[in-house]
Amino acid sequence: MGTLVALGCSKGLEGNSYVMKALKFRNSKLLDGCAFCRQGMIAAAIAVALTLQAAALPNLAWAEGLPDLGDASDASLSEPQERAIGKRIMLEIRNDRTYVDDPELRGYIGALGNRLVSASRGATNDNRRDFEFFLLNDDAINAFALPGGFIGIHSSLLLTTTTESELAGVLGHEIAHVLQRHQARGIDAQKSSALYQLLGLAVAIAAARSNSSSAGQATEAALATTAALQYQNQLNYSRDFEREADRLGIQILSRAGFDINGMVGFFERMQRANRHNVDAKFPGYLQTHPLTSERIADMQNRVDSARADFRAIVAETAEYKFAKAKMRALSMNANEAARFFRASIAEQTVLRNRSDNYGLALSLLRLRDFAAAEKELATARGIGPAQPWIEMLAADIQAGKKSWNEAIKIYRVGMQSFPEHRAFLYGLVDALYESGQTDAAIEMVSEKLRNVQDDPLLFDLAAKGYERKKQRLAQHRAVGEAFFIRGNMVGAIDQLELAIKAKDADFYEISSAEARLREFKSAFQNRVLLPGEKRDRGHDREKPFSYDERARNVRNGPAVAPR
Repeated sequence: MGTLVALGCSKGLEGNSYVMKALKFRNSKLLDGCAFCRQGMIAAAIAVALTLQAAALPNLAWAEGLPDLGDASDASLSEPQERAIGKRIMLEIRNDRTYVDDPELRGYIGALGNRLVSASRGATNDNRRDFEFFLLNDDAINAFALPGGFIGIHSSLLLTTTTESELAGVLGHEIAHVLQRHQARGIDAQKSSALYQLLGLAVAIAAARSNSSSAGQATEAALATTAALQYQNQLNYSRDFEREADRLGIQILSRAGFDINGMVGFFERMQRANRHNVDAKFPGYLQTHPLTSERIADMQNRVDSARADFRAIVAETAEYKFAKAKMRALSMNANEAARFFRASIAEQTVLRNRSDNYGLALSLLRLRDFAAAEKELATARGIGPAQPWIEMLAADIQAGKKSWNEAIKIYRVGMQSFPEHRAFLYGLVDALYESGQTDAAIEMVSEKLRNVQDDPLLFDLAAKGYERKKQRLAQHRAVGEAFFIRGNMVGAIDQLELAIKAKDADFYEISSAEARLREFKSAFQNRVLLPGEKRDRGHDREKPFSYDERARNVRNGPAVAPR
């Protein structure tokens, strides 16, 4: 995979036809029966802007041996600037419906990615870079690395992998792109012309989110113009950097204890499928990640030579299977998902995969067939030891029935048995709110926030309670903290100013809010500036919203991030 992306169209980049197909989704609604299936202009904007970046880059010939890690610093675009670009893009991506905000899925992909990052620190000298891994609900098989360490995986790619090592191979490859600073090195080779094209991505995404006809026309014009570019330079650029990422990615995969055949096996399968036209989703993948026989042979040689140093392979985790099952259950039509899991269960013989029973139970919950969902989940429980994904779903089923006392009980037991599975806390707090126990919910969130200050969803949940209690200073401050963590510094400043104006708290709380406002303003004034950017407050603004109406409901799966 690479620094390029083909989002929003299962056919990949196909000139104007691709762009016009993507444009059709601009005003579309959620598909009936699907929890979070929406493709839109954001997908097209990302695809075209990053393709534009790539098309501007020349054919760069790098060393034939292992990656020269010293080259990663040979770029005039600084690492803080890369991070600032990535944050700006992510601010918009998080607000799109394709962004998967489910805490269990986010937790899984983040844990897997961080495991690989830890392993990469033994393969490189880069111990300072921050990473963030996220999922997008998109039926194009792809993955991408944004500047600054933000790595996205499409839901369809996750579902296409057959082993966790294949998925780890994809992530390791993208991590290598970031560590080698391929975006910065390519931009530098073009004397920064590609940087301005990349900076236009956030503007294109913002325009795509607008419902106004003028914004839509502006986005259409930008996309149509970009789609006319030639892609030969893109392919030349990709092949050089792809080989470099392949080589470092294999090292990372090996050091993390995964099957080093996972990466080459996945790529070979993609190439075979494309050759025989098995799946129309693959051309988009291959256009952004060009595969050749020479490249696959080079990867295979690396794998063969690495076997002498290869340590024991870590067994595939149960979380991988449950994550795939949940993604499939939420991304498909609920009836179709139920049929898929029933067919999969029917094919099982001696070895029983209880993640299929879990997926069926979740599909039945979406259909509000609570009795059948409970029966299927009981089967999953009986196959093996206690599992957090199963217990979380058991609580969610009770919440779906509005059996709040039973749901609260299961959430509490889950928190005690699986303290690292934070979804239980989110579900418990939400259930307390729904059952009218607002004070207990606020107390629980506040206790967690004493030790965890970097989780925006905790501040979202706190704000929901303060709004119900009509505690305006506390509400706006919590919203501001959530905005600040998500990278929306202007929104954070606005919220703290509203908090101070509320004047519904004592002197000490107001003084604390004033001190925090000064910290926010200082951070904004001292932020990393991008070329041409001024130190003003003319961007990054988010509209106010009601937490009772827009805050995430963890029982119903991924939801729209607050806008």
